[in-house]
Amino acid sequence: MSTTKAEDLWRGTSDTGSAIRARAATSPAQRLEWLEESLLLAQASGALARDRARRQRQAEEWASSR
Repeated sequence: MSTTKAEDLWRGTSDTGSAIRARAATSPAQRLEWLEESLLLAQASGALARDRARRQRQAEEWASSR
């Protein structure tokens, strides 16, 4: 049976130990605020629309292959 360290739950592709610990020390409200800001930035930059379009194309390709 594998075990997962608590800090591994917060690990990203380029996170340092200090970044992981800082994120783990935030409250749920702070994490939600960060998430909201990130989503607003992604929306403003067009990243959300591009991702939705990509996912839609994938869904359509999958549906047409069945």
